[in-house]
Amino acid sequence: MSKVILITGASTGLGESIATYLVQRGHTVYGTSRQTDLSDKPFRMLTMDVDSADSIQKAVERILTQEKRIDVLINNAGLGIAYPVELLSLDDVQRVFDTNVMGIIRMVQAVLPSMRQQRSGLLINISSIAAEAGLPYRGAYSASKAAVERLTEALRLELAPFGIQACSIQPGGTRTDINKNRLRASLPEGNAYKATFERTYELIDQSVSEGIDPAVFGPLVEKIINSAQAARLYRVGKRIEKLSVLLKQILPTAIYERMIRNHYEM
Repeated sequence: MSKVILITGASTGLGESIATYLVQRGHTVYGTSRQTDLSDKPFRMLTMDVDSADSIQKAVERILTQEKRIDVLINNAGLGIAYPVELLSLDDVQRVFDTNVMGIIRMVQAVLPSMRQQRSGLLINISSIAAEAGLPYRGAYSASKAAVERLTEALRLELAPFGIQACSIQPGGTRTDINKNRLRASLPEGNAYKATFERTYELIDQSVSEGIDPAVFGPLVEKIINSAQAARLYRVGKRIEKLSVLLKQILPTAIYERMIRNHYEM
């Protein structure tokens, strides 16, 4: 059955891949982006900024005016950051949380009134396997994605009486343009963190450039949409990424932390 689907951050990467697949499967798909010239997409694009409640409200009202409903909201827009916690710019941290966390809250607040009225709906929040661990030099990013997981858990409980479901998808390293858009800065020579940060950043870039194909997420999202009951969490990544989550749960902390430090040559 065709659904009206709204997906944020759909101009490139994971969002574009999911939106393209879903429109090919017969769904009515609206993607959003801060960019304005996006006429080349096979799905409908709206200019919208998840950091702006006014921008969100205008886009949501436009869809509701045209389609009369929104069945699925996919919160995909996100921003990466990599830097030692000690040296983080608080302005950069604010930007990351404003997009990755507050952006989801703004979107949910704009869409839920109509979903409650129609007594149905599905929220899919794109999180990250990084939500499961405080990874070195990705503390702010990991924290923002952990917040997404807790928000999703709360939404599942709050919305169940209205027939609305919520879940999260945790991608591992995925071949997208997140490397290009990630917030970072070069450390000066002689900085105490420089050597390990540079090695770690190379591994972060590598995990994306050699990551899984974003095309795997479209069929997964359609499966979730067609499910009678969405699971709380869908984790998608390489075997080693999934194994690292399990090892954190079962290994003594000292052993797990030594394993992570060895991996990053810290």
